[in-house]
Amino acid sequence: MVWLARNPAPSERSNQRQSYRQSVELSIAVNVRGLPAPVYGTLINISETGCRLRSLILLDRNRIVEFELKPPGTAPLNLRGRILSRSTPSSEAGFEYGIAFEESLPKQRDALGRTIAEMQRRAAASRVAAREAEKIAAEGGSQRRSSLRTVITVPVRYRPANKPANVGEATDISAGGLRLLCPDTMPIGSEIELRFTLPSSVLKVYPAPGDRIEITPFGQRRVRVPDNRRPFEESTLHGQVLSRYEGRNGNELYGVGFTDIDGYQREEIARFIHAVQLSRLRNTY
Repeated sequence: MVWLARNPAPSERSNQRQSYRQSVELSIAVNVRGLPAPVYGTLINISETGCRLRSLILLDRNRIVEFELKPPGTAPLNLRGRILSRSTPSSEAGFEYGIAFEESLPKQRDALGRTIAEMQRRAAASRVAAREAEKIAAEGGSQRRSSLRTVITVPVRYRPANKPANVGEATDISAGGLRLLCPDTMPIGSEIELRFTLPSSVLKVYPAPGDRIEITPFGQRRVRVPDNRRPFEESTLHGQVLSRYEGRNGNELYGVGFTDIDGYQREEIARFIHAVQLSRLRNTY
């Protein structure tokens, strides 16, 4: 059995379910009450309260199902639930089932919660590793900064403390901050509000969202391609002026560090930087 955690799709960023649902692609054998032999399928996603399963076999609603989850390095978990829904995806053969787990002991719930957290960690580590590989290839060596940066110029509306808003240019953008070219004079340590929208034109380098078939040592595997082409939304961030550089064309140039950036905004900046560097590697930008 191969344990494959994939990155969440964009819609999963704002998960509205009672418990977080982690996306996976995991082959499992499911014991179905009333059937003499196991049913084989693929676990699509899982939470502490239920899961979604894909299979070529037609199953009735309200069937009791049971399967073993084998996370790496820990004891297997025996999960039991009831089929609550069934659908037929238009893009692939078979059926998808929504399963609600039966009420379990606190110890088992805790173990499942830890397993899902580990799956999230592995997916995040996979994203970071992919970005680091692209970073090294683009830089032709090692990247010394703590955050990967890009030097594309982006229009930005900024508002220094106790001053009216103005328009400048942001460059050298990373998840940690940016350089701001602007007409205002600001002291080191001053606070500033920034509003900007990253250019979506670079996102054409990403493949179109959907499903694709990959060939692995274990045979063919269907993977879902996330929608990395979705347009960027406006970001509103607060920062602090950390450094001052030699200006140009009568404008000042500052190094600004973000002070309130969240995980989603970091992911969006990383998506932008990754797209820019892929474009440069492929000579399409």
